[in-house]
Amino acid sequence: MSTVTRAPGGATGSADDGPGADDGPGALSARRAVGLVARREISSRMRTKSFVMSTLGLLLGLGVYALIILASDGGPTRVGVEREASATRPVLAAVAEEAGDFEFVAVDGDRTDRLLREGELSAVIGRTGGQLTLSVEREADEDLLAVVRAAAAEERTTRELERAGVDPVEFREQVASSTVKVDALEPSETSAAEQFALILTSTGLLYFFFVFYGIMLAQGVVEEKTSRVVELLLSTIRPWQLLAGKLIGVAVAGLTQLVVLGGAAVALAQGTGSITLPTAVGGTLVTLGTWFLLGFFLFAAMLAAAAARVSRQEDLQGVVQPVMLLITAPFVLGIALLSKNAHDPVIEWLSLVPPLSPILMPARMLLGIAPVWQIALSLVLAAAALAGMTRIAGRMYANSVLRSGSRVPLAEALRLR
Repeated sequence: MSTVTRAPGGATGSADDGPGADDGPGALSARRAVGLVARREISSRMRTKSFVMSTLGLLLGLGVYALIILASDGGPTRVGVEREASATRPVLAAVAEEAGDFEFVAVDGDRTDRLLREGELSAVIGRTGGQLTLSVEREADEDLLAVVRAAAAEERTTRELERAGVDPVEFREQVASSTVKVDALEPSETSAAEQFALILTSTGLLYFFFVFYGIMLAQGVVEEKTSRVVELLLSTIRPWQLLAGKLIGVAVAGLTQLVVLGGAAVALAQGTGSITLPTAVGGTLVTLGTWFLLGFFLFAAMLAAAAARVSRQEDLQGVVQPVMLLITAPFVLGIALLSKNAHDPVIEWLSLVPPLSPILMPARMLLGIAPVWQIALSLVLAAAALAGMTRIAGRMYANSVLRSGSRVPLAEALRLR
């Protein structure tokens, strides 16, 4: 049966204890109390092995990814051109500018087989009976094959035009002047692959931090209950001050790691050219930081309140599972729906509603498809949800944190006192 432990000094953690409650003579001011708890959390969290190792591990992962990208970028594909096809090299180079990164070099026909087997050349272009040929060791590259076919067609077109008495240069200028103007309702600077990478990175990064630091906070709440440290803390400060300080402290630690990793990811993307980032990179980091804080305070408040209902780490999973589902749902929806059709009205409306918005809206903003009014509305709704949830979480925390023994029923944790 649950028992209520009265902390030294008379603090009982009443649900009526709130920011406006009288702290009594000699007690710490609310700001000082919250600040002390926050600094304690920041110092203890950022000095832990888990914080250092997770930061180094993620940075190492980014470094390995950068090395893979740089190693895979081995320069242009070398293609040999025999003397019989040497007149085609300018045409091949012109066509290849839009089809891939190829380098066409002159080769001696007697050495081509050896160069192909040794990997010095990916293919050799020759000419037999007036027709271009492509020699490879095993299999022809599709992009290169398309280039050679286009060059052959260009040659044939030139010959036919000259035979008909038409100037090939003038003819191509007239053809090139016939263009099609593309009007995009929402122009995108990124390819489909880059869009998927942005979706996966933004949603995955936020999901990881919400879960990692949220669970860290919940475990800390249970640990303090088990060791009875919370009784000593609440002899000096009120429950809401302890909860607020813990939320702020853990949020600062998480935001610090997010900024470090986000900055490293931006440097990686710009250095390798693997992803086309939005024009305002600084604004992108600020956006992720803002949504991290909103989402973290929303989810972490729920996790801390849920954790206060139990006194053993073994019981923690059962009470935080519903909150974990609220964090996982927008991540899964973001990957599934945004990757399929980022303009789907369903994902647009879901991205406005907390607790889905802290993960879905940043991804839509990074893709450049979120109107300003939707961004503003989602921020207002998220802030309103945070205010309401903080009040509820504070009540649950105050009603449960000093009770030991079996799990505190949800109805009792929510009860007004």
